[in-house]
Amino acid sequence: MFHRRCATGVCAGIIGLAVAVVFLLSQTVLAETLFDRSLRQVTSRAAQSAPDDFSFVVLGDSRGDDKVFTAALRRASAFKPLFILHGGDLSDNGTTKELDHALQLIERTVPGLPVFVVKGNHERDRALFEEKVGPRNFSIDIARLGFKLVAVDNSRNSLAKEELAYLRRQLALRSPLAFVAMHAPPGTERWNWHTFSEGAPELIRLLSGEGVTMAFFSHVHQFDRDTIGTVPAIISGGGGAPLVGRELFPGEPVYHIVVVRVRKGIAMAEMVPVQP
Repeated sequence: MFHRRCATGVCAGIIGLAVAVVFLLSQTVLAETLFDRSLRQVTSRAAQSAPDDFSFVVLGDSRGDDKVFTAALRRASAFKPLFILHGGDLSDNGTTKELDHALQLIERTVPGLPVFVVKGNHERDRALFEEKVGPRNFSIDIARLGFKLVAVDNSRNSLAKEELAYLRRQLALRSPLAFVAMHAPPGTERWNWHTFSEGAPELIRLLSGEGVTMAFFSHVHQFDRDTIGTVPAIISGGGGAPLVGRELFPGEPVYHIVVVRVRKGIAMAEMVPVQP
């Protein structure tokens, strides 16, 4: 009888330990952000990519229309990119329900494809964004490809000192190919609506002096190009949100993705329309 009770206790202890381990593992999986998963994936994919011939895709402002966003993701996947960069406004209000829905849509549509998301103004809860999607400021460095992407949060319609300092630090670590991304575009002679001004002069000076290859923005629901300082700049905001007309902004009101191809160290960007 004594031995039987002892064995039962041991079994109960083992079962309890197993349950605890499963719970901890499930919590670890749940705690992994989209950024964490994508960083692991892009590291693996970069090891298989040719250094002189690779591509990535940029899109943004997908909130409010799953049909267009799904079509954009599928169109992007067809180019077999190294990763997708989303310029922000993944959701209408950045609630738990909305972010979970968007993340599930991404995982369902492009499983295994890294997706990095810049924080947009519609991702209103900073802490929730960091918990589920990833950091507000981040850098992706792939030495094998001579590639760097630096993204910062200007979703409050300004580029704060913290973000400028982060940009400076990251860009000071020079790379043959250096790309910069943030949600809202700065005001320029061409871009004079739905732009930010606080921190814009500093950004323009910084981009011109740090060997930046190209800069990406969203926020305006169109496609457009400009030059900031000496740097080619692109707005990609046609991922599903309602398009805005040319009476407000001089770009193209079209649902689209942008395919960036890097061949022999030269980066070229092409707008590709998306048909939902």
